[in-house]
Amino acid sequence: MKQVAIVVLLTFYLMSSYAQNFVGWNEHLPYRKATQLLASSDRIYCLTESGVFYYSLNDNEIRPFSKTNTLSDSDVSAISWSADQNLLIVGYRNGNIDLISENSVFNISDIKNFAGFGNKEVNSIHSRGDIAYLSTSFGIVVLNLEKQEIADTYLIGANGSQLQVNEIITSDSEIWAATENGIYQADLNSSNLADFNNWQFVSEIPNSTRACVDLELIGTDLFVMRNVTSTASEIYKLSNQNWSEFLTESNLIHSIKSSNSGLYVVLNELIKEYNASGNKLSDIANFPSYSFRDVVSISNRIFIADFEKSLLELEGNDFTQIKPDGPLRSEISAVYSAGDQTWAAAGIANADLPAELYLLSDSEWKNFTADEVPEFVGKTDINNISGNKRNEARIYAGTWGDGLFEFQNQELINSFNSTNSPLNNVGINSMDSDENGTLWILDASSSQGVKALSYDHEWVSLSYNSLDNRSDSRKIIALQNGDKWVLRGLGSTLFAFNENGTLSNNDDDVTSTFSVRDENNSSISSQIYDITEDQDGSVWVGTSSGVAIYGDPGTIFRDGSFFAYRPIITIDGSTQFLLSTEKVQSIAVNGANQKWLGTENSGAFLVSENGDEQLAQFNSLNSPLPSNNIQKISVNPGTGEVFFLTDKGMVSYRGKVTEGTENYNDLYVYPNPVRETYRGDITVSGLMSNSTVKITNVSGNLVWEGKSEGGQFIWDGRNFKGSRVHTGVYLIFCSNSDGSKSKVIKLLFIN
Repeated sequence: MKQVAIVVLLTFYLMSSYAQNFVGWNEHLPYRKATQLLASSDRIYCLTESGVFYYSLNDNEIRPFSKTNTLSDSDVSAISWSADQNLLIVGYRNGNIDLISENSVFNISDIKNFAGFGNKEVNSIHSRGDIAYLSTSFGIVVLNLEKQEIADTYLIGANGSQLQVNEIITSDSEIWAATENGIYQADLNSSNLADFNNWQFVSEIPNSTRACVDLELIGTDLFVMRNVTSTASEIYKLSNQNWSEFLTESNLIHSIKSSNSGLYVVLNELIKEYNASGNKLSDIANFPSYSFRDVVSISNRIFIADFEKSLLELEGNDFTQIKPDGPLRSEISAVYSAGDQTWAAAGIANADLPAELYLLSDSEWKNFTADEVPEFVGKTDINNISGNKRNEARIYAGTWGDGLFEFQNQELINSFNSTNSPLNNVGINSMDSDENGTLWILDASSSQGVKALSYDHEWVSLSYNSLDNRSDSRKIIALQNGDKWVLRGLGSTLFAFNENGTLSNNDDDVTSTFSVRDENNSSISSQIYDITEDQDGSVWVGTSSGVAIYGDPGTIFRDGSFFAYRPIITIDGSTQFLLSTEKVQSIAVNGANQKWLGTENSGAFLVSENGDEQLAQFNSLNSPLPSNNIQKISVNPGTGEVFFLTDKGMVSYRGKVTEGTENYNDLYVYPNPVRETYRGDITVSGLMSNSTVKITNVSGNLVWEGKSEGGQFIWDGRNFKGSRVHTGVYLIFCSNSDGSKSKVIKLLFIN
């Protein structure tokens, strides 16, 4: 199967999410599970479980629509094209509606905000002239596309009750509704279709109350598709007021669609074409192991929606795959950043997802599957990823049941399992590298629960009563001081150990099992979800009652009390413990030692280095986050991009903070030159931490200055008076905190 090159040509506003070093949002969605296709005059629109994208028939452009760039919501459930209004109509599972033209997006949230209906999902959309009919879980909603407003609502169930409508289709004089209880019909030109009495239940079709899934109209003939069982379907035809059986399939029919010669019937691995009389003309596509869902034909080109391979164009006996860039799956369960690269994987215990790794580098995704890594064949569930603090080019991928894979410079160099290492064959719960490059592993259900793999690939097994024979240990971190901390299960207990410099015998190791308590020996929380070390060596703990901090974790093995403290923060005049009412599931540290905190119900928070100031909050209402349930966070130190893993997919935010560098060898400014049409931020990257940045004109007059956040400095192109600077060459002077290192770069600014 061939793949077409991806070209995303967006307006400048949309490009800001993709271009290097811009501050803004980006999506990381697979666009793989395609379910519906529709065609405009020059585009194919494809609906997937991740969102919507179009493919241009003229120049092969691929443009994704998502909450990060266009859409007002997540979970798109239906799309339609209005040729009369030149609009893409988007419906959501929560009843929300977007009308998308070439230059604007208009949102209609009336259904979403209406409390009178429970399930509001838009199941399908049928466009006719300046009207669009929405088939929903409660009835039919009529949109006036010209006025951009809801014109009416039809509740067509018994006595005007709610009834799930799956599909609508119209002729010049009639309207049919495919519902969960059969087919309803009405006079399209009736003056009051909101009156349920004007709708007639179609009782003439055999098994009339059987749920109807899909409708199609060819000429004056109506075709009705219904599922007989969970694995078999049938098609009936209404012609000259008479119903007849058109086709019975022992396999499930996913959709029916009119073709140039009659009717396409889409099965899982086969698409058949029939004429209106029921004679099969040909098998359009017959490909075992595929998962077809929809088909559309335009200008003698055939496009197919596949539930595993996205949008496909059929060319002879081969397919060209067409999809936006992204990881292969939405079920991301692990994300890890090192250098300027971010790795991700999809797999949890016993999920049986194929072993795959996804790498984001230079703003493009590279997917490692069994096709690229033969050692992945038959392997499943990569559930955690770790790097090596001695060598950022080395990456480890741990699986549930299939051992450990080691990559270096994006090439597999080792594969370890129970046959060639002391690893148990149950699974790897967590991994982390220490400063020497030794990888520390929590080996599930092993009699020696900790394994250590040295940088030179020597294995050692360690036994601790608190960790042996456990399958629920969740995370291990190797601290800067040499201690290792382990989060055991979903409870209030942590475990720490130090092997005292030798791995050969752990009889003299020091250990401690402890709960999270404050200086008064009171329990801070009964549940712990994450542990992370910051740049100063403090350990931050995410709990069901906010955040706790161990400011001096090295005292864990000394006699005396050992306690955590809770940051105190003042918001809107109210002083409280940091996120004390939130379940903090993930903690990540950025280049300025600020903390990103991911919660279960309220999105993500950015707080200051000590946690005493809230710097930002993102949730599904004020940002493109698809969900407020933030399960994991990873900060890319090279780019400053923050990856949020939610229960509805992964998005990222490119902020102003990157990790500082050791020198100014890679210093650059972007964009350069700054064009007269550009109104975004100007970014100076590759700085040493806490650099002083001064910007002058060529005459030496200072126009702006400030301190870098980590390794990055942001300037809006204005001077101290707030005015945009004049056209000219500007000098950017950069120096480190003690003035021992400095560098100057030039910037051309056009106003």
